[in-house]
Amino acid sequence: MSHLRFEALKKLNERERVPVEAPAAVVSKFFGENVFGIEQMRATLAPAVFKKVASAIKNHEKIDEATADAVASAAKSWAMSKGATHFTHWFQPMTGGTAEKHDSFFDALAGIEKFKGSELVQQEPDASSFPSGGIRSTFEARGYTAWDPTSPMFLYGKTLSIPTIFVSYTGETLDTKSPLLKALKAVDLAATKVCQLFDKDIQHVTASLGPEQEYFVVDKALFMARPDLVMAGRSVFGHAPARGQQMEDHYFGSIPGRVYDFMKEFEIECWRLGIPVRTRHNEVAPSQFEVAPLFEDVNVANDHNQLMMDVMGRVAEKHNLKVLFHEKPFAGLNGTGKHNNWSLITDTGINLYAPSSSARDNLLFLTFFV
Repeated sequence: MSHLRFEALKKLNERERVPVEAPAAVVSKFFGENVFGIEQMRATLAPAVFKKVASAIKNHEKIDEATADAVASAAKSWAMSKGATHFTHWFQPMTGGTAEKHDSFFDALAGIEKFKGSELVQQEPDASSFPSGGIRSTFEARGYTAWDPTSPMFLYGKTLSIPTIFVSYTGETLDTKSPLLKALKAVDLAATKVCQLFDKDIQHVTASLGPEQEYFVVDKALFMARPDLVMAGRSVFGHAPARGQQMEDHYFGSIPGRVYDFMKEFEIECWRLGIPVRTRHNEVAPSQFEVAPLFEDVNVANDHNQLMMDVMGRVAEKHNLKVLFHEKPFAGLNGTGKHNNWSLITDTGINLYAPSSSARDNLLFLTFFV
């Protein structure tokens, strides 16, 4: 084991920094370039069709078949113009991560690329081997993914990814997104009733979220020398380091060069996917860092957090690094948190958890705060 560690340390000292180049000097030039969201729909759909989609997203209405066909056609054309060959329903089963099954746009029988509205709206992945909490037997394989139009589609590699919910044939929830959407709807209905006692113009209340994501970064050679890190994503044996976080000098300290390059590249990839990452810094423990985005709608923020962690893992490989998201990867050091800073926002722009210096304006804040 000691020989492995010395070899890993030798590799670490021989590592060179990986150059990182942004697509443009200004982030606004490429932010969201791999996202097919509301603005892209506005630009590519007929005005009448776009109006139906926007109304369905705002009021949680069902999208009819003709509208779905139009959206699917526009999304396919946009994705293929960027080199996409496949599409996938991107969902979040009860595994703590995401899942996807890629299907080709190319129809061999017809000899052309096709993407119908029915394929956009619903797919049928095998659900037999996903966790269900004991509500169904393994042989009950059928499960359905259904498009969530409130979260934008995005291009990941050469695949058009469509955020979806995941349910069983008989309607049981098999994912983490469905309960979130139900909770957001319940909060909207309840909070709007209260808000209308103060302002009749308020029609909707949405929840916003800005999740701070902490993580550890380990050189790939050191990671591979530890079977516990490889198999469990955390240490389960070994001696405490000679120095941990006792000096309290890592927090907000100067970011190491290779980690800085890694941060720059994953931020660029996140910006291209429309993820509004903004803050980066050293965290408390050695080799621990944090990334924090701007606030977004809770549903979109949750999708972005899942996507961002995947991006970070892929980019880390290019820099010969490994990212650890385990809540307690090392004994005696701070764990990894995901601080969920959230609030409730009315459709008139009022932050219900923001106090005011005016006693009258504070009534609404105090109603929700107390």
